[in-house]
Amino acid sequence: MNQPNKEHHKLATTGPTGMLAFTIIWIGQVISLLGTAMTGFALTIWAWEITGEATALALVGFFTFAPTLLTSPFAGALVDRWSRKFVMMLSDLAAVSSTVVVLLLYSTGNLQIWHLYLTGAFAGAFGAFQFPAYSAAVTTWYPRDSTVAQVACSLQLNLLPTSSVQHLL
Repeated sequence: MNQPNKEHHKLATTGPTGMLAFTIIWIGQVISLLGTAMTGFALTIWAWEITGEATALALVGFFTFAPTLLTSPFAGALVDRWSRKFVMMLSDLAAVSSTVVVLLLYSTGNLQIWHLYLTGAFAGAFGAFQFPAYSAAVTTWYPRDSTVAQVACSLQLNLLPTSSVQHLL
């Protein structure tokens, strides 16, 4: 019988490491956050155009941001107990699924303003986990005394103003 090559198996299951891993995750997170921010902005404008009321516009923003604000105090503690990769994927999946639900409702002509409140709250609650998971994950990829770790941490701090600005839009 053929014995599988252990070295080949080890190489096949090992993913990118070091700066390549960081770059891949960073680009993915930038695309994810940018897409989420653009979708939120577009849906807020759509709510204004459909209703013509500033109240609808404000409520879309409120129902997206309030769950983020309420779940943020617990997000960091939970992220420390869970797999950071899993949390980032779950957060991205929640954002995508809420966008797909809105797309399907819009495509069928059934989208109503309260759907935006509900999907915004859903995406906002999961969005609170995105930054803590990313922040914690980046710091574990390198030894603490590594210059790369310091650069990675400083780069990931640049995402903080982006995520704050997206809620203001």
